[in-house]
Amino acid sequence: MATGAVTLPAGIALVPSARMVEKMASARVRGEDDLDPEGFVDQLRRMSAGVPARLETKTGQATATLRLYTDTHIALLRPTNRNDGYFLNHVGRWSFQDHRSLAQGFLSVRCPRWTVHSQVRNIPAGSSSHIGVLTDAWTTLRTSGSPAGRIPGRHQEYLDTVERIILRTRDLERDRLAVTPILYRARRATREQRFSARGVYEFRLVERCQIAEGTQVQVNGDRGLRGVVLRSENLDMTIRFDDVPDFARIPAQGALTVLPSDVVYRAQLGAVAALRAGEAVSPRLLATLAEHRIQRSAPPDRSAVPGRDLERSQLDAFQRARGEPDLLLVLGPPGTGKTWTITEMAIAEAAAGRAGEGRAGEVRARRVLVTSQSNRAVDNVLRGLAGQLRCVRVGNPEALTGPARELTAEVQVEALKDDVLRNTEPIMSALAPFADVGATQDDAGARLGLLGAHLAEARQADRDVRARDAELDDITRRLRAPLEPEIAQAQAEIDRLNVVAERQRDRHARARDRYEKAAARRVPRWWAGIRRRGLDRRDRAVRAAAERVDAAEQELATARAWHGGLLEQVALLVTQDSVGGRLLAEREHAWGRRERALTHTARTAEPLYAELELAGCGLTRPDGETDDVAGWEQRERKLLDAVGLARTRAALLDDWRGRIPSADEELKHELVSYADVIAATCIGVSTKKLVGGLDFDLAIVDEAGQIALPDLLVPLVRARRAVLVGDHKQLPPYLDNDVAQWSRELVPGTEISASAVAETRDIVGRSEFERLFERIGAEHGVTLTTQRRMPETVATFISNAFYGGVLATIHPGSGPDPLFTSPLAFVDTSDQPPARRGESRAGANGGISNRLEADLIAALLASYGGHHRDWAVIVPYREQVQLLRQTLVRRLGGPVSVEDNIGTVDAFQGNERDLIIYGFTRSNRNGTVGFLSELRRLNVAMTRTRRQLVLVGDLETLGRSQDEGFRALIGELRVTLSRVGDLRGSREIETWLHDTAGRTQ
Repeated sequence: MATGAVTLPAGIALVPSARMVEKMASARVRGEDDLDPEGFVDQLRRMSAGVPARLETKTGQATATLRLYTDTHIALLRPTNRNDGYFLNHVGRWSFQDHRSLAQGFLSVRCPRWTVHSQVRNIPAGSSSHIGVLTDAWTTLRTSGSPAGRIPGRHQEYLDTVERIILRTRDLERDRLAVTPILYRARRATREQRFSARGVYEFRLVERCQIAEGTQVQVNGDRGLRGVVLRSENLDMTIRFDDVPDFARIPAQGALTVLPSDVVYRAQLGAVAALRAGEAVSPRLLATLAEHRIQRSAPPDRSAVPGRDLERSQLDAFQRARGEPDLLLVLGPPGTGKTWTITEMAIAEAAAGRAGEGRAGEVRARRVLVTSQSNRAVDNVLRGLAGQLRCVRVGNPEALTGPARELTAEVQVEALKDDVLRNTEPIMSALAPFADVGATQDDAGARLGLLGAHLAEARQADRDVRARDAELDDITRRLRAPLEPEIAQAQAEIDRLNVVAERQRDRHARARDRYEKAAARRVPRWWAGIRRRGLDRRDRAVRAAAERVDAAEQELATARAWHGGLLEQVALLVTQDSVGGRLLAEREHAWGRRERALTHTARTAEPLYAELELAGCGLTRPDGETDDVAGWEQRERKLLDAVGLARTRAALLDDWRGRIPSADEELKHELVSYADVIAATCIGVSTKKLVGGLDFDLAIVDEAGQIALPDLLVPLVRARRAVLVGDHKQLPPYLDNDVAQWSRELVPGTEISASAVAETRDIVGRSEFERLFERIGAEHGVTLTTQRRMPETVATFISNAFYGGVLATIHPGSGPDPLFTSPLAFVDTSDQPPARRGESRAGANGGISNRLEADLIAALLASYGGHHRDWAVIVPYREQVQLLRQTLVRRLGGPVSVEDNIGTVDAFQGNERDLIIYGFTRSNRNGTVGFLSELRRLNVAMTRTRRQLVLVGDLETLGRSQDEGFRALIGELRVTLSRVGDLRGSREIETWLHDTAGRTQ
């Protein structure tokens, strides 16, 4: 923790802001007022050693905010316009964030005088805010212990490049959105439960658009139809409106206008600023990203055992993640169980913290961040962790899946409050006799009062008994004097006879012991007679000794009777004495009062003991009866202490339970602080206040191959270690065309070097996961190599075409199929006339469709789709999606089963079906395939299948592709189809479908 001291030359004047005055007045009306400005300034004045302070500057804010900390409260101060003092904007109690912020460093401000004024004009002339002095001291503090200011040139260039990309992307988006609305073709009410009073609707867009969660939009420029984007995936966008608009008011087709927002870009720029200032949690992160230089990891701990069985490559990734000091890359091809592996990594990290395996031997919990670009991906990982770790999902509830929504802090806090109130109700009931009931004394107080009264009466009666005993002792001594010689003689005789009787008892015991030993001894038969005579002799000795004991005890009893008779004679004399008789009567009466008072005391204490025992206040009933006053006085003191403890507990518990209904924010922070796993999107890690100040021991980033560097930085700067899990052989990050064009048009010059231009294009065009895997994957990367999703025929082709042949397959097989002889089938339309099989284009720049393929796929699904549990049709062009929807609705009789099962490749990333039909759509004379040449899209489409993959296309066109890579892949596909696949002409399939339809009619 960095600290510094600054002494100000003069005092500081504070003026409550208008907003704060309004808040204080409102709080007083609600009865919730806390510390007023005068009270806060009094606290400042008492802190003569220095007041902890931090300066904070937010993006777009001209002046810094001064944050002051006392023992119990914090205050936010903003300099006045004349810099002669500060506006006091807020005074409140410490929060979890304040503790974390102060732990990162602070200035100790020594100020000779603190004053508070009602208005700015009342500040004395010549006063100063000293903001310059404070800013200089704060800057010195921040730079003294960090690499900021001496950052290596390569790191500086890298950060400048990333920042340039973020700012240019922001500016281009602003320009585009200002003139280009987002068109939608349909809207519908959401099927999910709403968690606010606002309207939530889904919009189907005309074309895919990358819009961040939290972006503000409005429909057709109507301010009454303004809302926030909860989710945007592929062509579907979910919007929560500020109000509850009538469904009929929302046009069936229209345009969404994006309102300016810098939420995402502020998060990205904040991550860059953290790297630049040396504030990333991992001190080596910048070197890893800028130079691809990473600390060498120790050999994997091969003794680490996951909670479930993992295959070899999964186990290797799991064990490598346990010891990787900075960064591990996990390449997870489709179906290789990356979610299982991620789950075991998170569980092991949390368990290590609980077992006290800290880096320096410390015993503390370890916090894991599970993140990704989309809510869907985050929720998918969280599903496997929820039952095993303490998980908190952070995000807009409407954007989450049902199970993930139950893990949000809001939902968990409500359940926690119910649990706390329910679980403490028995304790509260047990403490009810000790609870404060206002002016009326509690039950315990009433019983203690009664017990004290009874004990006071017993105490007085005991004093009366002792006083009469003292007087009776004097009379007894006077009346006993004539008989004292005889009483002494009788006592001496008793003492002598006691000695004699004890001696006889000892002799009898020894005689009996000798007899028993002799009787127990074994002797030969010939010795039996002698033994018998010896035993008889010893028996006679025992009986004689017993007779002597009886005689001695009889003499002793006679002496005692003589002595007792003398004492009774004295007592009779006392009774017959006029004064003595009266004193005896008074003593007897006092003794009765004492016994009755002690009996009442015991009866009064009994329920108190029972109530205290039930309340768990550590006082148990004493064993036995206490019939002396001193013993009950000791019990009374213990009862008073125990009742005091119970009253304190009752008051604390009552206050605590009373605060629970309004303690949502405090409880949310408690949940987050003690959670094993925090789950949020990359941007949500920065934009959600609940996790704004948290650091993470491990960040697990899923689908990292689809995340651009600016978004990836946001979670990475908050974690000590990271595991990036992804597949750069599938869909890359969304690339804005304007940003791509800008990067291509960059020219090296005085402001940007050639290396920076090259790096800009590389960062824009690829995910950071791909860039890192290319450079450090050999040493710090693991590839999962066993897939369980696809049939082996499909998986082998995918493995050879995209993953260097490393994938092994564990799959039960596809089973018998009524049409195809292999799980990998291709329906070739090149056997059709060019006019029938050819593609169509809607206008000069319109979308591409293919009527023959649409009809063929629709017919296949109508006659063949029912053989499989579920199905999906994937095509590359939106125009073909529309044509297929129309065709299938006619063939299958309704839109319900069609809408969610037809889409582009982007729509099905992360999904899987038993039957996948992929239509290439392109069919032309010159072999033009357009963006089909992006092979990763074909990889995604083909790897969605669990049982059967059917490819539909014009092999003649595809095989003549002008793109060398695509042409080579189609060549490999032809070879595979000829060996282990099923290559069929479209005419043959049409005949089969026709015959099948005829048999079913």
